[in-house]
Amino acid sequence: MISNDQKMTISLIENMDELKLKIFLFHNLESVDPHLYKLLFSAIKRKNLSTRVWQALNYMSGNKRLGWGKPYSKDFWSEIYFYDVILRTEKFFKNMPNIGKKSVNEIKEYLEEYGLKLNTDLKDIKYEALKSLSLINLKHDYLFVEKRGFSK
Repeated sequence: MISNDQKMTISLIENMDELKLKIFLFHNLESVDPHLYKLLFSAIKRKNLSTRVWQALNYMSGNKRLGWGKPYSKDFWSEIYFYDVILRTEKFFKNMPNIGKKSVNEIKEYLEEYGLKLNTDLKDIKYEALKSLSLINLKHDYLFVEKRGFSK
């Protein structure tokens, strides 16, 4: 039996947009499902990507530092997380300045190392969040991860 509080939480999560869901999961998911938290909120590392791709990711996330040096602050908004990238499509990246097929393939290969992929549906992430928060009772096999496990 689901309580009224659980029903309200389910309804809130289902109606959240991308940004509100990101903030909610960032602050609430680590203690209940560290594996899913790590999949979504591991920061993308500069050393693993070309300068062109790194600058595109910074441009996408609105960071002004354009990939050079370290972020000025170590807060929620100064990092680029997997969450930010997996929700985007190939077309999104190809429409960015100085990004072509080779750069998009680099992003896809980087994500594949972790079992992730571009064009992940926000509904899949919401579904996994509900499972992790024990608001729906199903086994943990993340829909948006191609192969189970966080390999790096």
